[in-house]
Amino acid sequence: MSEASDDRDEPAGRDGYEHPSYEHQPYPPQGPPPGAGLAVGSLVCSIAGFVLCAPMAIAGIVMGHIAFYRARHGRGTGGALALAGFVIGYAALVVWGIAIPLIVHALVQSGVFG
Repeated sequence: MSEASDDRDEPAGRDGYEHPSYEHQPYPPQGPPPGAGLAVGSLVCSIAGFVLCAPMAIAGIVMGHIAFYRARHGRGTGGALALAGFVIGYAALVVWGIAIPLIVHALVQSGVFG
């Protein structure tokens, strides 16, 4: 065999430079983007706020705004669910804001407090 064929079998090139190994990535791999869990939670809390109580609607509004902000800035998905969550939450608050004074007024008129 000639001397030239021996150079090709070595890992280093002719000038003695060994090419860098590409075993390690320069940046760690990123996981999948966050899902729409917060947006779904917002929608569920807001719908439950109509039936159960106003604090559930407030929780839905807060979660909806956070999820909508994240979706708008590319840090999550579910922007439409988040929007629906906080809109329904505000509607539930309006309903409770009208219903509670009416219920209290009816109870006062019936003599429950009296």
